[in-house]
Amino acid sequence: MSKPPPPQRSFLFVAKAALITMAASVAFLYVIGSMGGKKPPGSADDEGAKPAGTAQQSAAPASDSDAACATSAKVAANVKDLAKGEVAAMTIAAKPEPLPDYSFDGPDGAPVSLASFKGKTALFNIWATWCVPCRAEMPALDRLQEAFAGQNFQVVAVNVDTTRLERAKAFLAETGVKSLTYYSDPKANIFYEMKQSGKALGLPTTLLIGPDGCQIGLMNGPAAWDSEEAKALIARALEIPAN
Repeated sequence: MSKPPPPQRSFLFVAKAALITMAASVAFLYVIGSMGGKKPPGSADDEGAKPAGTAQQSAAPASDSDAACATSAKVAANVKDLAKGEVAAMTIAAKPEPLPDYSFDGPDGAPVSLASFKGKTALFNIWATWCVPCRAEMPALDRLQEAFAGQNFQVVAVNVDTTRLERAKAFLAETGVKSLTYYSDPKANIFYEMKQSGKALGLPTTLLIGPDGCQIGLMNGPAAWDSEEAKALIARALEIPAN
């Protein structure tokens, strides 16, 4: 009786190598943040941090949500075909919903909340200096803000470094970023709140927010925000006037 053929070890090796290569590519392009070992806010090891989800809002009835996000729904319908090219990774909401009122620090250290930007279309970005893709896109975000200066639009880039906080301002100065206002969240509460709600998988994470404060689009990972596709997306969003 003949023996069965030996296992196809070469096939298994190739398959394993392909998986390793794919994982390495994803890790290179997109940082899955551990926040330097920082514990999630509200955990037993996170002294002084506010409980996780403190910015979260209770879910509103569908009819109330629809009314609250009527403007963003119009914007989403207007831009859905422009999430392509350099901004193809942005997912446009089929049904925009209100966002939690995330809080963070302004350039002078005074508290600021997302509600402060109601009435404007905002591109809300969370980033860190240890995140290589974040560093690469900050100058592009600066140029995007400059391109729409004087219009009803603002890039709100919030740094979530939790140590050596001076590095963020130094990095922005070194790279010539001038049009962005410096915002920070030194406890990274926003990152964890967004992660727990399924919005953030890592850094950078960006939200396109309508003038009514509702989420129009979500992007996990970096983008060329000064590209023609990005500018076309923002220009189209601004065609819908704020109520």
